[in-house]
Amino acid sequence: MKYRIKRIIAVMLMVVMLVNLVGCYTPGQFYHEVLLGEKRSDSSSSSRKKKDRKTEEATEEETEETTEEIEYADGENEEFQQFLWDYFEDCVTASTMNYNDYIMDESAYDIEMGEATLGDASLDAEALEKEQEKDEDFYDRLLEFEGASMNEDEAFTYECLKTDTEISMHFYDNVYFYEPFSPMSGVQENILTSFLEYRFDDKGDVEDYLTMLGQVRDYFGELIEFEYTKSDEGYFMSDSVADEVIDQCDEVINQKGDHFLVTIFNDNIEALDYLSEEEIEDFEARNKETVEDVLVPAYQDLKDTLEELKGTGTNDLGICGYEGGQEYYEDYIFPRYSGSDKTVDEEIEYMEERYENLLTEMTSIYYSNPEAYEDYVDKYGELYKVYEDMEAEEIIDLLQSDYMDDYPLEGTIPYEVSYMNDSMSKISENTLAYYLTNPIDNPDYNKIRVNGANTSGIFNTLAHEGCPGHMFQFWYFRNTDPNPGRVLESNSGYVEGWAVYTSYDAVEHCDFEGTEDNAAILAKLDKINTDLGYLVQARIDIGVNYEGWDQDDVEEYLETAGFDTSYASDMITTSAGDPGVYLSYSVGYYEMDEMRNYAEEKLGDRFDAKEYHKVVLDAGPCQFGMLKKKVDKYISENK
Repeated sequence: MKYRIKRIIAVMLMVVMLVNLVGCYTPGQFYHEVLLGEKRSDSSSSSRKKKDRKTEEATEEETEETTEEIEYADGENEEFQQFLWDYFEDCVTASTMNYNDYIMDESAYDIEMGEATLGDASLDAEALEKEQEKDEDFYDRLLEFEGASMNEDEAFTYECLKTDTEISMHFYDNVYFYEPFSPMSGVQENILTSFLEYRFDDKGDVEDYLTMLGQVRDYFGELIEFEYTKSDEGYFMSDSVADEVIDQCDEVINQKGDHFLVTIFNDNIEALDYLSEEEIEDFEARNKETVEDVLVPAYQDLKDTLEELKGTGTNDLGICGYEGGQEYYEDYIFPRYSGSDKTVDEEIEYMEERYENLLTEMTSIYYSNPEAYEDYVDKYGELYKVYEDMEAEEIIDLLQSDYMDDYPLEGTIPYEVSYMNDSMSKISENTLAYYLTNPIDNPDYNKIRVNGANTSGIFNTLAHEGCPGHMFQFWYFRNTDPNPGRVLESNSGYVEGWAVYTSYDAVEHCDFEGTEDNAAILAKLDKINTDLGYLVQARIDIGVNYEGWDQDDVEEYLETAGFDTSYASDMITTSAGDPGVYLSYSVGYYEMDEMRNYAEEKLGDRFDAKEYHKVVLDAGPCQFGMLKKKVDKYISENK
């Protein structure tokens, strides 16, 4: 999986300046669960029940009583452990890409991959029906463990799986809402990254790579058939979304000289000491031929299809423009990306209140310390200059050594950081960086890629992707030796919420060069600025996809809030092209922030940031309702 930093289109509210705020998104648990072998066995046929949060919120006494009443088994439930193992094996062997992502040492797991494959990309009616039946069977088998004797870890894993399945099955409410070639999280971008990051542990991996590369055109072909079906059914993407994807295709097709998938492949295998010169020469020739004869034509096929089908879409706005779209957004998109138990209406109310609070906070700073405020305005573009002049590795090392006092890190985390190829930087022009999730069996294998074409906000970006963000988050959880089935759970609201939360924390500890006297206030203003960017993009996502906002509505919202309205069209395209993507960073962060404040309020002087962060990290990716149970237990044990 790749966790990417993306720019948010917004304008600073009171400073009245353009800001290209970084935001990070996860591409739907590595493409989409259906694609590249990510089995939808984490789905269920149950409907998500909307709940009254006021009736759900337990008092402190009720929470403690519930914790005391639960009796966990001392040992493991062997049947449930086997169930989790089968789940893990099914997922990692669904595609060779999955296997390579999750497993580094084949001897660590008695799992054989078989022939190299990109997985089944078929999305026709028969294939989807079979997939849904398989998912329902998975859920039925999962429910057989309801009330079974389990240890605490198993019980938590069971509840996490159950919660996720009861959300994920809503994918089938209308499969035509799914877009495999979306601009931000589509296969056309992610598959390139997957090949560029494919790990060559032995000669067999090189052979597998070439085999999969040779499957790309057929793989795209299956998804292209789905686009024709979507068009026939009236669900094809808008022209503005199609144009963005066509531009990405052009960057792959119109390469000058050797293709970047040729030059990078050559660099990678020439560094392998287990290959002879003859083998390297043969592999390079085969790769070049496959790129030219298979990969590039696959992108030409996609471009031709999109150009042919442009104009057949029936909805230029958000998903609620379709029948059932609003319900789909509330039941599937919102909880899947945000991880929140709130309803969408509750989140709208929260966002509006948060906006007012941010505005009040900024205004208060302006009146209480106008010198610091003006200092921020004057030096906005230069605040992080000292970091922008540093290499990425220097910043990550600095973050590990000087910014981790409140986190359970002993020593340092091994990692590799490098810059994207120029062509890939253009294809992923809005991607500032991404973190490549480490294999389950090797937490020390960490890679971060940075887009060298845009290093603005590099400190925030690397705090988000590195430490104390994603790299630390995944490194830590892998080192808790979690059940492999638990590792497959990758809730994007939790994952991105943590990265935003911790990157804000890092910024609050910055001593901006030349502004030492006002450093704390400048950090606060910068945090508000970034928070506003996330909030605006996410609020527009909800407006467009849940409330039916059109161009006039978005412009009115931006104007009323004091933002530049010229970006309204781009923000609609982003929201309609990838519904819900930005919820992971905004709502995910809000939930993390609320959880922290809740724990501090309950514990007062007994609150310890490092211990609290350990509780959150030990829990691992999960819905926030599940995380709260862990936090409540921590509170009850430390009052």
